[in-house]
Amino acid sequence: MNLDGFICVDKPVGPSSFSAVRAVCKALGVSKGGHAGTLDPMASGLLVVALGRCTRLLEYLSLEPKEYEFTVAFGASTDTFDAAGRVTARSGVIPTRGRLIEAMKGFSGETEQVPPQYSAVKTGGVPAYRMAREGVPVDIKPRTVRVYSLEMRGYDVDGRCADFAVSCSGGTYVRTLAVDITKAANVEAEGHISRLRRTRAGRFDLSNAVDFGDISNAKNYFINASDAFAQDKITVISDEQKVNVSMGRGIVIDGFDFAHPLTESGGDVLVAFDATGTLAAVLKRADGALYHPDKVFI
Repeated sequence: MNLDGFICVDKPVGPSSFSAVRAVCKALGVSKGGHAGTLDPMASGLLVVALGRCTRLLEYLSLEPKEYEFTVAFGASTDTFDAAGRVTARSGVIPTRGRLIEAMKGFSGETEQVPPQYSAVKTGGVPAYRMAREGVPVDIKPRTVRVYSLEMRGYDVDGRCADFAVSCSGGTYVRTLAVDITKAANVEAEGHISRLRRTRAGRFDLSNAVDFGDISNAKNYFINASDAFAQDKITVISDEQKVNVSMGRGIVIDGFDFAHPLTESGGDVLVAFDATGTLAAVLKRADGALYHPDKVFI
């Protein structure tokens, strides 16, 4: 079945992102699928699934800011920074509400963050989590991330936990953020994430996501490729332009703000459709209003 587009899934705790994609493809009878922004099995929430030819558009999707809700459990640290890991340290110290709120201020805006050892960050071409599982020390360099907003939504001293919500840039490890906040509030405290839920990624949120338990009705949540991108990131090309694009030739497109890139990594890119709304190509600006085809779907 040819079905090119996207579907948002509300993934529960347990299944991997890969298995969620596989379930969507099976429900729709689609042979090819992929996802944007991996969710670990212990995490729940928004997973953006691409179908058919739209798997080739995943790298162009704008998925920022990303929003999460998470709970930090105090009293124990783990090697994975979450509840799935091995306990590495314990402490009876619980940061006070006031100390946590004060500590949170230090993580607003641009900040340096070291991803956890158990992460997909590659060192020498090898994912860090593979080396960590083999007991090999991993030297992970700090990266610059941005926290747009961070708030505490609950504090339970008897339950030894606190609830938070964060809006952040892509590449931010919420597990690391949780541990860093705990340490900043009290250096003797230990903590890890016990709950992590993604609620938004760019234009996508849970309000238009199919519940994993209702995956058989996934088609009712189908998002056309043209609706997955902001209107100033797509263009309609003429039949003549479509012929030129199909032959790998550049075309002139006017009327776009070239200083406002589509991709998070930069670069002026447009997703092109023909007059019938059929996906035609991904165009990358070469010079001025001249665009060359980066990927062709015709």
